[in-house]
Amino acid sequence: MNYETIVIGAGLSGMMAALGRAERGERVMVLAKGHGSTHWAAGCLDLLAEAEDPLGAINQLVQAKPAHPYALAGVAALEQALTRVRGVGEAAGYPLVGNAGRNLLMPTALGALRPTAFVPATMVNGEARQLGDGRPTLIVGLHELRDFFPPLIAANLRAQGYPAEGVYLELPPVERSHDFSPVVVARLFERPAFRAAIGRQLAVLVRKGGYARVGLPAVLGLYNAVEVVRELQALTGALIFEIPTLPTSVPGMRLFQAFEQALTKAGGRIQIGGWVLRGEGSGSHLHAVFSEAASREQRHMARRWVLATGGIMGGGLRAEHTGVVNETALGLPVRTPSGRSDWFQARFLDEAGHPVFRAGIAVDAQLRPLDAADQIVYTNVAVVGSALADCDPIREGCLEGIALATGFAAGQL
Repeated sequence: MNYETIVIGAGLSGMMAALGRAERGERVMVLAKGHGSTHWAAGCLDLLAEAEDPLGAINQLVQAKPAHPYALAGVAALEQALTRVRGVGEAAGYPLVGNAGRNLLMPTALGALRPTAFVPATMVNGEARQLGDGRPTLIVGLHELRDFFPPLIAANLRAQGYPAEGVYLELPPVERSHDFSPVVVARLFERPAFRAAIGRQLAVLVRKGGYARVGLPAVLGLYNAVEVVRELQALTGALIFEIPTLPTSVPGMRLFQAFEQALTKAGGRIQIGGWVLRGEGSGSHLHAVFSEAASREQRHMARRWVLATGGIMGGGLRAEHTGVVNETALGLPVRTPSGRSDWFQARFLDEAGHPVFRAGIAVDAQLRPLDAADQIVYTNVAVVGSALADCDPIREGCLEGIALATGFAAGQL
């Protein structure tokens, strides 16, 4: 089947671009080798972490750095993208809460406070300004759930002036399992009997300790998390909030599912497991791509393409020991520091970040890829998200912001 638009990559930028094209009436497919950053990020929307007023700081940033992805997409695209993503969440029963003009401070799995602009409604009761009201907070977990340590989280919150205690709950009886990953536990929370057993334990602890709120790992269901939070609040009489865990990110999976529902409703299609190996084009026009299949390569054709495969962390860019950074799907030119010796700072935790993580694909005002001479490589390809040059999304705390802004822009071109 021929498509009008094929989006390569199923992260936040790719899903936003695909939804935009599908809602314009196009035949759209998302083609990806696997899930994107949604499945390892916290499930929140970071716009600009270091700024108290992210939107105000972004307005200044686009003036100072015209090649930054925010400048390429435009602040208006970011604002419209935020409206759209919140609509996607609302439609899926998974609302996002926050304000682009003021960062929230949310507890992490280590008990530190992390700035972010928007969080799922299941997390908002744990915002630092609420934790600071003087009333005690209880952090709870399960011994069987790896890498979530309530006593450590509570101790670090106390060190910052927030009264908190940490305890472990007993795992309610379930069928034998050797792996209690976040996803497995989230599936357990979909069961009414499991929730009721957890709720009874929490109610006893809240009553004895006089806790005003309870923080749990962000595994309160894959599909009905908001309802699970409400149910636990009714059972305990305390405010309930989720704290992001280490990957796999259940909140990120919920956000992906919300986009998947919206895209499917708009007539789009998603094909996970399609690892794009190369493209086929003539002149400045990309005609087709080839993805890995069981016995032979599969050829996909479209009129328009969106590259949303991510940066070095996401696998869309691959750094070689020879000092070259390659774009893995279409072989597009990548802008990098001049030599491998310039990739990294001397200090691992240098505040300026490592130059190699600013490597990426240079684009024009329509997000079309450019070569070293600033000539357009393909006129029918748009590049979005972390694959773009001149930005270090994780260090700058704008991973979701640039994904949404550039994805939205590509969806409207």
